[in-house]
Amino acid sequence: MNDHAVVNESIRIQVAAGDLPVETKTALATFCRRNRFPHLYFETLEPLLSRSGLVLVLATTDRPWPPKGIGSQTVEAVGMALIGTERRAHLTPVLTDRAHATNLGLVGAVTKHLLEHLRDADVSSAGYLVRAGDRGLERALEQAGFAESDLQSTTDHAEYREHAATPRKVLDTLNLGQVRIGDLLALALDDRELDRLSAYHFALTTGLTAYLRDSLRYAALLPGLIDLAATLPPGGVPPGTPGPA
Repeated sequence: MNDHAVVNESIRIQVAAGDLPVETKTALATFCRRNRFPHLYFETLEPLLSRSGLVLVLATTDRPWPPKGIGSQTVEAVGMALIGTERRAHLTPVLTDRAHATNLGLVGAVTKHLLEHLRDADVSSAGYLVRAGDRGLERALEQAGFAESDLQSTTDHAEYREHAATPRKVLDTLNLGQVRIGDLLALALDDRELDRLSAYHFALTTGLTAYLRDSLRYAALLPGLIDLAATLPPGGVPPGTPGPA
């Protein structure tokens, strides 16, 4: 029995894009503050919320009464993608509340919703920016169907390379496309499926930790919240070009 299954029954998962209601914006800001990365909301997410290319998958619980107003929603997890130039989707690992740190069923359900939305939106690829030579992260992504692409970025501290795949390929490799949401939330997966989902989520979460702690110097993975392809000069990224801060 999955330890989180009962709690997951009360969680609502939905795709949100465009201008969000004030209740949802407040819940998202509270989620970031509660989990000790408030800068992610105020410095990056808030300016992007009105952009049509930003897609959020929100896993929320609702206050019984009153059902509307500030504080009526609590964000438990969020998946993010920025659809940019050439219909390339730039991904950020699923962020969960600390209470759901090992809730793989919830992570799988959010991942499934996001990838299916991107597939249906006809994006050309979905990818993560990974520090060059970080073999642990690269291998976890390879096992989920990703491969190194031609997109690169640099910060003052490291070079990053995109690892990308079509949403359909990732859904198929992780076997999320055929699994029902209810089975995912109950974590009714076989051992092989569980192994792949675990490696995928925990590796990405660990890779993003330094960024969330406002320590870009040590970030093994960058959030996909900048349309890098739109900012590249012809021929690629010149040395020293800053990537996402």
